Amino acid sequence: MPQFEVIPLRGIVDEVAGQLPAGSRVTITASPAQGLSATIEAAGTLAKSGFQAIPHLAARMIRGRAELEGLLGQLAAAGVGEVFVIAGDAPQPAGDFPGALALLEAITAAGTGMTVGIGVHPEGHPFVGEAEAMTLLRAKAEHASYAVTQMCFAAAPLLEWTRGVRAAGIDLPVRPGIAVPVSTARLLRIGTRIGVGRSLRLLTESESGVRRLLGPARWDPAPLLAELDAAGAVEPRLALQGPHLYTFNALPAARECAVHL
Repeated sequence: MPQFEVIPLRGIVDEVAGQLPAGSRVTITASPAQGLSATIEAAGTLAKSGFQAIPHLAARMIRGRAELEGLLGQLAAAGVGEVFVIAGDAPQPAGDFPGALALLEAITAAGTGMTVGIGVHPEGHPFVGEAEAMTLLRAKAEHASYAVTQMCFAAAPLLEWTRGVRAAGIDLPVRPGIAVPVSTARLLRIGTRIGVGRSLRLLTESESGVRRLLGPARWDPAPLLAELDAAGAVEPRLALQGPHLYTFNALPAARECAVHL
C-alpha cells in the first residue's frame, strides 16, 4: 500500500478527500514556513475523515517535552496513531531536540504506543558522513517501525544502500521515496536542491534514462517502480514496502500513479 506525502497548504484537506482513495495513508509535511499547527490540524481533520493521517514532527520545531506531550495528546484525541519524525530544516533548534534521534527517544519515553516512521538517505545525508549515518540509523531503528527514503530516481543507489543496511543487521522495512509524474524541469530543480544528484546522474547517463527523463518533458516513475518490485521479489530480505509518493500536492497525478501499483 503506498502512502502519499502532501504539503499542508490551504485547501489540501479537501483535495485529498476529493482525489485520493478513502482510507489512504497520507503524510503531512512540516516546515518553519507553515508551522507545526498547520500539520497537526490537517492530520486531525484527515484522520476524522477516515484517512490514515501521518503528521511529520520536525525535532527542531518543538520547544521541549511539554510541547511534545501536548502535540501527541492532541493527535491521539483526533484519532492519529502514527507520526513521521524528521530533524527539520530550521537552522537552529527551537528547544530540547537538536535532531530526530532525540525526538524519537522522547516519543518512546512518552509511552504513547504510536507507530513511528523515520527518514533515510541512500544517496548520502547532507550533513552526516556515511559511517556516522549508519550509527545514527542503528540507534533510530530501535524507536521506529519503518523508514522512508529521500527521493530516488534510479534503483541502483537505493538497492545498494538497502543491501548494506541489511548486511549491517538493520531490518527496518523501507519505503522507497518516489516522485509522482511532474514536469522534468520542476523535478530537476527540486532534486538538485534536496541532494539526490547521484540518482539523477544515473538516470541521465543511460540512453533509456534520457528518454524517460527528457522525452515527454515529464518524469515517469513506472519503470523505476517496476525495477524495485522485481528486485524485491528476488531479494525478499530487502523488505521494500509500498512506495512513499512525493506528490508536490499534484494529487490527480498521484492518484493515477497509485492506480498502477
